[in-house]
Amino acid sequence: MPKSRNVFISKPNSLTPDQQRFVEALKKILVERGLRPRTLGETDFPNETPLGAVRTLLSECEGCLVLGFTQMLVSQGISKPGSANEEEITGLKLPTPWNHIETGMAYMKNIPVMILCEKGISVGIFDKGITDRYIHQADLTTDWLTSPRFLQPFNDWFEEIVQTNR
Repeated sequence: MPKSRNVFISKPNSLTPDQQRFVEALKKILVERGLRPRTLGETDFPNETPLGAVRTLLSECEGCLVLGFTQMLVSQGISKPGSANEEEITGLKLPTPWNHIETGMAYMKNIPVMILCEKGISVGIFDKGITDRYIHQADLTTDWLTSPRFLQPFNDWFEEIVQTNR
């Protein structure tokens, strides 16, 4: 039997029903490939502060899957107020700030990272060109999880995990 490999999942704890269905379908795919999804507050309940717990958990993982889901919607606001780059914003969708922290820690550990997000999510690690990874915009449907748009990059990421951790 192939070795089960731990994969850290960076995602928010509060999910909509559509987001939850997507996560459950994605976890099923991971498990079918011999990957063990690990998430703070879901599979792991450490006795340390969140930042330390992420570091400990990532040290046990061979890959990282980042799920950027809307956690805050800014209907109207001002970006960079008072600066020369000030601008009005509307309808800005923001993920959990933990996506940025956890992804940065995974990069420092130099493990394979795959980044998925809902359409419309941006800022930080979800900005194109910030990382050496493509930002995959997911439809949050199980159909998307069976499409080449997901499966081809997922297979590449999976192979990276296997090759890096032989």
